Amino acid sequence: MFGEKKQKKKYTGVRDEIREQQKKTKDMTPKERLAYFWFYYKVPFIAGIAAVIFLSVMIHDMITAKDYNFYALMLNSQNLNDTAISESFSEYADLDNEKYECYIDTMTTLSLKDYTQYDMATYQKIIAQAATNDFDALVLDSAVFYKLSISGFMVDLRTVLSEEELAAYEGNIYYIDQAAIDRADEADSDDPEATAFYSKMENATNAVIKADAEEHKHPENMEEPVPVGIYIEDSPFIEKTDSYHGLIPVFGIASTSQRMDKAATYLSYLYDDSIPFEAMVLQ
Repeated sequence: MFGEKKQKKKYTGVRDEIREQQKKTKDMTPKERLAYFWFYYKVPFIAGIAAVIFLSVMIHDMITAKDYNFYALMLNSQNLNDTAISESFSEYADLDNEKYECYIDTMTTLSLKDYTQYDMATYQKIIAQAATNDFDALVLDSAVFYKLSISGFMVDLRTVLSEEELAAYEGNIYYIDQAAIDRADEADSDDPEATAFYSKMENATNAVIKADAEEHKHPENMEEPVPVGIYIEDSPFIEKTDSYHGLIPVFGIASTSQRMDKAATYLSYLYDDSIPFEAMVLQ
């Protein structure tokens, strides 16, 4: 009747939608159907193709991925070719890279001064990788080395190197005072001295960082000194690459490493003057 509202056609499901689409394209030419399809379905079509490609790449990477035979982190290094270093060390240590992979990460950075969300994520990633036994050797600037070494991240080098091998680095050994660490661990969470101990290098000036680096060279001033790192400023690697310009690089071995012998070999590698390290600098 006049004045009555026209009832909307009841929706009966996806099949009716398909019939409607078929009616629209029934009398179209192939070219028009293709144009119609592209106009209405290009976004989900492209998204579907992208998803298939992503899934294929991910599956391929999972199938072809190799376990590590050595993993080193050279944090905050500058202008280093990670592929060249990885290949060079693989040859030096006679590593089997057909079944395994040698990876030396020279791209990761971490700032304790700014400590952005990126830095926070990087720090958490480093902790996670250590927990999964990924890391073997690490070269860190002294500020980051302090933060990780007092947290039990580095192994006591006396358990990896012989007395003679460790003595070769006399004057360049990085010590931590285990007694001071134990006191900080036993203190209350709000204890100002313990807080200062753990946050010492965060936002520190260059002068403070340099002074702290010098302190860790003197075990005679510590109650319970433990050698956990080697200052490598005078190593051929650093001298030829200048890869830690303005920083104080310290070598350490991850306490969770399953390949500490290879980590010790990497330390020897960094001190081998016959290796053309200068060729591993990005041009």
